[in-house]
Amino acid sequence: MTAIIVVSHSEEIANGIKKLISQMAEGVQVIPLGGSDGTIGTSFEPIQQAIEGLKDDAICFYDLGSAEMNLDMAIEMYDGQYRVEKVEAPIVEGSFLASVNISTGMSYEQVVESVESEYR
Repeated sequence: MTAIIVVSHSEEIANGIKKLISQMAEGVQVIPLGGSDGTIGTSFEPIQQAIEGLKDDAICFYDLGSAEMNLDMAIEMYDGQYRVEKVEAPIVEGSFLASVNISTGMSYEQVVESVESEYR
């Protein structure tokens, strides 16, 4: 099943999104990556480690500038067997929509298209 990666400058936001999704779209794996060493920010290494450790395809969401930059670098460096794609959508709404669609059995391509078309 497709996973959701959430990259936020805030650990609380990333974990809050995971909590929301776990209550609304049971069974969807959410990987929250928030904050940097207990402060506001993002760090490349945890993002890269999460992507390298995937056991399925993943759709990624981010909140602000360096979250996108670090996510882009990690995706570019990834040469594993799974599909990993960044989607341009609001972090909460986009990840929520994607997770609900995943939980209903949509394919990876259908989930990405549904989120992208909603927020174009």
